[in-house]
Amino acid sequence: MCKMTLYQCLFVLVILLKDVFALKDVVLTIRPEVVERGSFATLICSYDLEGATLYYVKWYRGMHEFYRYTPSERPTTKIFPIDTINVDVYRSNATQAVLTDIDFKLSGNFSCEVTTDEEPASTETAVQSMLVVQLPEFFPTISVGRDPLDYGDVLRANCTSPPARPAAKLKFFLNDLLVASTPPLSPRRSQEVLWSDLNLELPLHEYHFMQGKLVLRCVAQVAGIYHEEAVLVLPSLRDPVPAKVSADDSARLAPGELILQVLFVLIAGVLY
Repeated sequence: MCKMTLYQCLFVLVILLKDVFALKDVVLTIRPEVVERGSFATLICSYDLEGATLYYVKWYRGMHEFYRYTPSERPTTKIFPIDTINVDVYRSNATQAVLTDIDFKLSGNFSCEVTTDEEPASTETAVQSMLVVQLPEFFPTISVGRDPLDYGDVLRANCTSPPARPAAKLKFFLNDLLVASTPPLSPRRSQEVLWSDLNLELPLHEYHFMQGKLVLRCVAQVAGIYHEEAVLVLPSLRDPVPAKVSADDSARLAPGELILQVLFVLIAGVLY
C-alpha cells in the first residue's frame, strides 16, 4: 500500500515511466563536414527513442528552422523557406535532411531537435558545424630563375595557387626539406576568395647538393580536402657530368680482342 498521497504516487509513476521511455543518444552528423560550394551535404540526425513514440524532428540553421518531420501529419515533411537553404525533400526523412547547391552563407552551426509524443514530452538537441569552401580550379605553379645554381647562390622562386576560400596554404620543399610556408590567414581574410602566393629566397649551401640534384616542390592545401603540388628539377652546376670518350680510347683494343689477334697471327704463320 502506498503511504504517499495519490498525487505523489502518480508523480513517482510518471518519473519511472519517463525513465523507461527516455529519449537518448541524439547525435547530428554532417557528411561531408567540409563541403565544396555548389555541392550537397547530408545532415544525419540519429537518436534512440527507447520505445517512445516520435512526435517530430526539427532541423535548424542557427536559430532558424528550415525542415521538419512529423510522422503523425500528412505530408510528414514540411519546408520552411530560408534564403540560400535548398532542401531535397525527396531524399529527406525522419533521420536526415539533404541540402543541395550549398553556398558560403551556410558555413556555421546546424542542429536537430528530437521530441517524443509522450507525457511529459522529452526533447533533446544536437549541434554540428559545417564549413563551405571553394577549391582552386588549377594546380599550383612554380616560377624560378633558370641559371644553373652552385654553392653560395641564392635560390629565388615563387609559388602561386588560384583563388580559393579559404586561400590555399602553400609550402616550399627543397629535396623534401621544408624551407618556407605561408602564414595563417586572419579570420576576416579567410572569408574571402583569394589567390595564394609564396616567395622563396634561400641561400644554397653544400648540403643542399648532397643528393646530386635540386628538386623544388610547392604543396597547396585547402581545409584538409585539397592537396596538390608542383615539382621542378632545378639546373645545377653540381649535376653529374657524363664521362668523355676520346678518339684514342675508342681505338684501343680490349684485352680479349688483342689475344684473338695474336692467336690469329700465330696460326697463320704455322699454316704458311
